[in-house]
Amino acid sequence: MKFILLSFFLSLPTLAGFNGRYSGKGLAVFHSGNRYECSEIFLRLETSTTEFQLQEGGYNCGFLKASFDAFKLSIRNGKLYHKEQELGSISQNEIKYSVYDPEDGSTYFLTLKQNDTHEIFYDERWYDGQKWALTLKGNLLPLSE
Repeated sequence: MKFILLSFFLSLPTLAGFNGRYSGKGLAVFHSGNRYECSEIFLRLETSTTEFQLQEGGYNCGFLKASFDAFKLSIRNGKLYHKEQELGSISQNEIKYSVYDPEDGSTYFLTLKQNDTHEIFYDERWYDGQKWALTLKGNLLPLSE
């Protein structure tokens, strides 16, 4: 019984790090080489043992501004799913997923890596089917709730 409880409690913190609000600065780089400072990149995340949620997010990089629609992905065996489609993976300190758009042939990639101080390294990339059209990177710090 002690082993079962210990196994259960050890599995909880595995995904618990990706919770809360994060904000930071970064850099957007286009295929053309144009670079834009990002005055803000922000996320609000919630993760349980069965679900990853992006509740809010976006960035402001000069003329390039975006806000993300909230979404939920289910977690099964360290993999992220939308319905039955596998989109990525999740571990104690890393989330990776990608989404392909068949309409224009583009693919969106997002990687979030968290260090020991809970800072998140944000890496977003857009591939237009022929080249990396946009790369956006930043360091996000946890905000007090």
